[in-house]
Amino acid sequence: MSNLPIFAIIGVAVLVSATVGFGATLSTTPEFNRIGGSDNNVVNAARGNVTALVWTEEVATDGVIETDEITFTVGNEDTSAAHAFQVCAVIEGPASTYTPAVGNPPECVTTGSIAAWGESTGQQIGFATAVDVNDIVDISFTIEEVS
Repeated sequence: MSNLPIFAIIGVAVLVSATVGFGATLSTTPEFNRIGGSDNNVVNAARGNVTALVWTEEVATDGVIETDEITFTVGNEDTSAAHAFQVCAVIEGPASTYTPAVGNPPECVTTGSIAAWGESTGQQIGFATAVDVNDIVDISFTIEEVS
């Protein structure tokens, strides 16, 4: 006697109980749930901006012009409430090299509370490793509202 009918009945029972147990029906189309992704958790855009970017240039001992500090202004675009912001930066060099290096956290600064529609000038981010200004491909900033 063949065990195939028994396996088929057990398989259908497992499928039905698993489907009902997960709150779906047999006709539910499976979809990915991107937990924490843009289609799951809404992350509001920061109500701030980074302007007046200036980097400090220095001549290294070998004569190369380098930078290891960026000064900028952070503005609060909220017209009714004060906020503090965290601003982070990464410098990209040639051949996809980064300062700070890949795998390390970016260099960041957190502002104090900035009044509604106000600005905080003279914010600085310093980099542990100086970068030749001729090698800068891109500078990436992120801004996050922290309060």
